[in-house]
Amino acid sequence: MLKKKIGVRLGAGGAAALLGVVGALAGQASAGPLRPGLGHRAGIVHPDDFEPTSVVTDASCKGWMNTEKQNGNWFAQGLVQSWSGQTCRMFLERYHNGTWTMVSSVHNVVDEADNTGWYWDDSGYKSRVCIYNYSGSQTWKCGGAV
Repeated sequence: MLKKKIGVRLGAGGAAALLGVVGALAGQASAGPLRPGLGHRAGIVHPDDFEPTSVVTDASCKGWMNTEKQNGNWFAQGLVQSWSGQTCRMFLERYHNGTWTMVSSVHNVVDEADNTGWYWDDSGYKSRVCIYNYSGSQTWKCGGAV
């Protein structure tokens, strides 16, 4: 098998520009750091804190979670938004030792958004957001646990 060597001549400015493009592309291709030491919960850390697998919707009502590392520990926040006059409720619950427990108060919104505070979501825990749409299915629906 013959291998052909291809040479490209770049001046100092061209080499710097090429390295800049490669660096920018490498940054875009990187999905972000992984959550270390969380076993099955290890996954991509989203730079904007948004957890796409946590989204739950019911008509014009949407709930989701943000996660954030604070002082070396993970925390979760529930968010809810309603539009088109829909009346929505939301709370954040946490799973630990085989049990789901509501950790936030219930947040009610009509044509606006609201969020919970930050709740512990580190190793051994999972959190999820649950919504109820009075104008929709009128049943509690929960998003994916993170």
